[in-house]
Amino acid sequence: MTIQDTVTSISNNTEKTRFENRVTGTTDLGPDAFLQLLMTQLKHQDPLNPMSNQEFLSQQAQFTQISELQKLNKSFNGQTLFVQASSLVGKTVSFLNPDNLTETLEGQVTEAKFNDKGTAVVVNGKDYPLESILSIKDSQGEV
Repeated sequence: MTIQDTVTSISNNTEKTRFENRVTGTTDLGPDAFLQLLMTQLKHQDPLNPMSNQEFLSQQAQFTQISELQKLNKSFNGQTLFVQASSLVGKTVSFLNPDNLTETLEGQVTEAKFNDKGTAVVVNGKDYPLESILSIKDSQGEV
């Protein structure tokens, strides 16, 4: 395999990743994004004054740091939503019916949990997304 074949392969994989990210809405930076940046830099650098190895290593370290911070932020956001949902246990909530967005339902939250669609509260034995809640009531009235 020649260098040109490798560059073409990386470029094709990068384009595939870009397309998948547009379809899924993902904006996380992954290893493919770093390789794409690296290949672009190599393609457009001044051959008489190339980048040093230290610059490449520094960029890779910064890229890794950004990637790990994104993962941490995603985890933190998920935990924050779960804490919010768990604080609703025992409270009465009104929320939009996900099956009929013109209908408002009401009931007491008995559980908070993660499901395949994200953070949810359980009302009357059924999971409802946390985002569908319109109002919260406790024993002393609306919060």
